[in-house]
Amino acid sequence: MNARNPAAARASASSISFGPGSLNALHAVTARVKALLRALFNRRVIGNLEQLSDHQLSDIGLTRDDLRFGRSVPFNADPTTELARRARRNICR
Repeated sequence: MNARNPAAARASASSISFGPGSLNALHAVTARVKALLRALFNRRVIGNLEQLSDHQLSDIGLTRDDLRFGRSVPFNADPTTELARRARRNICR
């Protein structure tokens, strides 16, 4: 970059371009980071659910075993989707 010639600096900065493949890769990385952050946040939510009584958990259709199973899903997976599935199943019983 040429500090004395601002036009040359702008021209070299504007020559950087991202093609559609680069943008797709950027979107894919961004989506994975968002999913990981959401999964980490939702794991903290399970910690809050563990503080509920058994009666309160049964009101929302969950058991302590469901919470343990939610904690056992892979680290990068969102445990709340499995908890929601189990709650629907428990309510239908």
